Amino acid sequence: MRFVCDHDVDAAVAAVLRRHGHEAWTVGLAGLSSASDDELTVYAHNKNAALITHDVEFSQRRRRNVVGQHIWLRCPEEDAAELIAAHIEQIVLMLSVNSDLWIKLSVAGTELSFRWE
Repeated sequence: MRFVCDHDVDAAVAAVLRRHGHEAWTVGLAGLSSASDDELTVYAHNKNAALITHDVEFSQRRRRNVVGQHIWLRCPEEDAAELIAAHIEQIVLMLSVNSDLWIKLSVAGTELSFRWE
């Protein structure tokens, strides 16, 4: 599975994903530090990668208009790597069967959306 981490996601999240055997990188490493949210969505989709972010506004827009695979981390940044590690098998399973999927990941679990409004 492939993952790209938004500007606001700690690099430790990508490290956890790599330790679990997945390909993961940051938008900074991709040279997209100044890219818009929509450009990041297109980039992730073209790379067949799930986009991971803490960005509330971005995630709420993607929930209303599910395009590609989007993971919204609803936790403090310092807890994100641990949260991803705890749910990685479930996340990978959901992503492997849904090409357009929005996931909200928090300590309470996951919430999914497949809709387009």
